Amino acid sequence: MDIFLWAATHAGTAAAILFILNLCFVGVVLLLENREPEKSIGWLLALIAFPIIGFILYLFFGHNWHKQTYQDRRLVHYAMNERKRMAEEDAGQVSDPQAAAFHYFATNASGFRLTKGNAVRILTDAHEKYARMFAELRKAKTSIDVEYFIFRYDRTGLEMINILKQKAKEGVRVRFLVDGMGSLGFGRKAFSDMRAAGIQAHYFAPLITIFFFFKANYRDHRKIVVIDNEIAYTGGINIGNEYLGESRKGFWRDTSLELRGPCVRQFAELFQEAWGRTVGSSAKPDLPRPKHQPEQETVSVIPSGPDTDWLAIHQLYLAMIHGARTRIRIQTPYFIPDESIHAALLNAALRGVDVQIMLPRNPDYAYLRWVANTYLEEILRAGGRVFEYVNGFLHPKVILVDDRIATIGTCNIDIRSFRLDFEVNILTSGSKTVRHLLEDFEHDLGNCEEIDYLEFIDRPLGKRIKESVARLIAPLL
Repeated sequence: MDIFLWAATHAGTAAAILFILNLCFVGVVLLLENREPEKSIGWLLALIAFPIIGFILYLFFGHNWHKQTYQDRRLVHYAMNERKRMAEEDAGQVSDPQAAAFHYFATNASGFRLTKGNAVRILTDAHEKYARMFAELRKAKTSIDVEYFIFRYDRTGLEMINILKQKAKEGVRVRFLVDGMGSLGFGRKAFSDMRAAGIQAHYFAPLITIFFFFKANYRDHRKIVVIDNEIAYTGGINIGNEYLGESRKGFWRDTSLELRGPCVRQFAELFQEAWGRTVGSSAKPDLPRPKHQPEQETVSVIPSGPDTDWLAIHQLYLAMIHGARTRIRIQTPYFIPDESIHAALLNAALRGVDVQIMLPRNPDYAYLRWVANTYLEEILRAGGRVFEYVNGFLHPKVILVDDRIATIGTCNIDIRSFRLDFEVNILTSGSKTVRHLLEDFEHDLGNCEEIDYLEFIDRPLGKRIKESVARLIAPLL
């Protein structure tokens, strides 16, 4: 009581003490995290300028509260020497030395084995994906696992939910997991109706729990559907009418995958990990091994997130850019690289690699393009080429190297995807899939306008200042 009385009568002194303690606490935590100096300094400056707001923002977005916890809950553990042994075996199955090095990395960083005997179908818009996926869902016999960042409770979402309800009534085990922030508008009633129909449905890191601020930094950005442990869907397309072009963005150009074969089991394992994190289960079910497919596609699955030992997808992107000899082609909705990716692209362009970056002219959030422009200017100056997609919204996450190696998945080229969110990509090489992606890129060029460097650098001063300010705060987010 005496302490509270003193604080009430010495409000100014008490506030100063709290401010200093707050600054010291966060300062020590920032130092122990060993993050990039510019980020640490940025957070300290924010705390000095806005003590209360800065502290709250830091709790939500600044500290890796649960990274160690997530790592402790990993369901797939391999000692590093075992990973290296597996990586050597996997790389030995790939005849192209350049591709073998990337597959070696994928196994070593993720712990997932390279698989052969896969069938990969590229799905370039939501109409095609939904038609095929809904048809396969209706044929499910034993299990359906659904994991999405965004799942809208609209006509498209309801169509899928009704299919899931029917399958649950038929005795199919249906598990449904959506991100608590990305699918914020989903609603309790929808969950109640699904559970009443026999669907096991949960939010990942819901916003209404008292522990939310500890998990706010980590979002489940993956898009995974696994049917009967035989078919998997992943890639950039979420569930909602907007992906059918029914929004102000217009036509939605994306890249998703339909997968069959041994790699499907790895997506089933990833879902099981996400499910275990959510419901608090560490069970490891014995998953069946899907049949090999006659297409014989080689696939490495690379997950990334707070539960992985390495920033696996970020490091894969970096390795592919550094390893490129002739050409790099990138399709991404957002372009906010960290300094390592940005420097790698600059170096590639300066050493004569044909660097081509394709992104939408009008992203869903204007400030993201403001930030991107500051990076694109330097890439253009180094000799890279930038294409603006003008036929709607471009949303694929694709990197092609030397027209022989590709990675496709959920991971954007931005700091949040690289360091904070749960993501998953695949790596494939010298395959029909790569040829298909090259054809898609060439086709998309017909719906693009190339940025002229001299016109680009002539942007108004006010716009350039706005872009630079946006870039300054981007690393904090």
